[in-house]
Amino acid sequence: MQAMSGAGRSPGVSALDITDNIIPYIPKEEDKVRLETGKILGKLVDGKIDPAKMKVSCTCTRVPVLDGHTETVFVETATHVDPENVRKAMQDFSNSVSVTGLPSAPKEYLMVNEDPTRPQPRLDREINQGMTTVVGRLREDTVFDNGIKYVLFSHNEKMGSAKGAVLLAEMLYKKGYI
Repeated sequence: MQAMSGAGRSPGVSALDITDNIIPYIPKEEDKVRLETGKILGKLVDGKIDPAKMKVSCTCTRVPVLDGHTETVFVETATHVDPENVRKAMQDFSNSVSVTGLPSAPKEYLMVNEDPTRPQPRLDREINQGMTTVVGRLREDTVFDNGIKYVLFSHNEKMGSAKGAVLLAEMLYKKGYI
């Protein structure tokens, strides 16, 4: 569920098209999400990204939200994991992520919220100046044998764009790539 700001200025989404509406198709976006997920979760091998071997299915829609993208995520794991262990793994990852301590890094990279009504764009988009991804509604999914599902929210114009690019450059510099 992508915010109106994700459409850019030109041609963008007209106010009349998005008011009280959801646009059910964003050209090229679903392939982009599928490919980028593999790259993000992949490994660097001989100076090139080896994408993670995983199946990704998604539907990308434009929603009447000013800033921030929301995802409902369904995951099947190789073995059973309970939501509390997933919550702990997410928090441990957030505490040890490679950007910790960098000038642009947020206090919390990921925030796992136990309130079942979160995340919400209006309430969560400016946490740590828009640099924190907020996860909520973490629970078992009974459709998959070893299913977990959750909702996440990230600010598309901050962590997903300008500030995120600065943070990435800081991390690459710290690791000696630039």
